Amino acid sequence: MQKFVVFVHAKEDEGAKFAHALMYANELKDAGHEVQLIFDGASVKTLANLTADPEKPVYKLYQAVSQKGIVQGACEFCSNAMGVKDQLATTGLFLLNEANGHPSIADYVAKGFTPIVM
Repeated sequence: MQKFVVFVHAKEDEGAKFAHALMYANELKDAGHEVQLIFDGASVKTLANLTADPEKPVYKLYQAVSQKGIVQGACEFCSNAMGVKDQLATTGLFLLNEANGHPSIADYVAKGFTPIVM
């Protein structure tokens, strides 16, 4: 078993990249690997829009990875900067801020995770 952390940076107009990040994380988890998924940068706004519209096709995939415990949280700094912090906080999503308000990739590497950035 290996350990992976997927940092999602997909903008709103990069729906395929966003969906593929979720699909890859889900596939790795199903294959028995430890996987953590973090929304960072522009993806926090993409995520906020997704959680507000359960009719979007990728919503079911997001729910699946959430139920498997893959989703770790979203960048607090980026969520605030993009005006979606309160919206994401109401979803129960953790806001991560270990590295000057952002999630710390170095912490994950130190714990043996291989980063994948999309």
